[in-house]
Amino acid sequence: FLGAGKTTLLRRLVRTAQGRKLVFVVNEFSAVDVDAGLIERDGGTTVAVPGGSIFCRCLVSELVSVLNRIAEGALPRIPDQSFRAEGVVIEASGMADPRAMRRLLAESRLDARFHVAGITAVVDPGSLMKLLLVLPMIRGQIEAADLILLNKTDLHAPAVINRVRSRIREINPHATVIRCIRGGVDPALILAEGESARIARLDADFGLCRDPHF
Repeated sequence: FLGAGKTTLLRRLVRTAQGRKLVFVVNEFSAVDVDAGLIERDGGTTVAVPGGSIFCRCLVSELVSVLNRIAEGALPRIPDQSFRAEGVVIEASGMADPRAMRRLLAESRLDARFHVAGITAVVDPGSLMKLLLVLPMIRGQIEAADLILLNKTDLHAPAVINRVRSRIREINPHATVIRCIRGGVDPALILAEGESARIARLDADFGLCRDPHF
């Protein structure tokens, strides 16, 4: 969610993934995109999808269009016509429910071109417990994750961190949970090849464009 450290983590990934042909799809809930510009300054190839959640009905077709263009090498902001993406890193809005990803790929037939290698959730121990009470998609983010980064551990007491970690384990006992500061984890954990076994067991409908929880 907002302020958990997703953009800091992405900028780390961009700097350490030099040489890999990755496209970073940045989804901001607000109408004005900020994160994509920061990532581009670090050398990342980005596509911005602002103005809602990519897993809501109002933007899901835009994500499908973006993924098709990436697969076809038809990204207008990339002057190198020989560029062919090896993979896509999606920074979803904090309002997103990634459990809908399997449905999105299947219904658009993009599952013939893409698979989900993994889902990472970035958690701020100071806000998670409150967010779980008011925003249902936060639980969905935890349930869907293969890797959960318990970030900002330098800013919270051990008792708070342990309580949040226990709550995460109740929701998703199978994910790998790593404590970190400023997203400082081995990028290979996030950019690993392969295919998520969890995503095949998950499903959620696309969200409403005017969800009252927002």
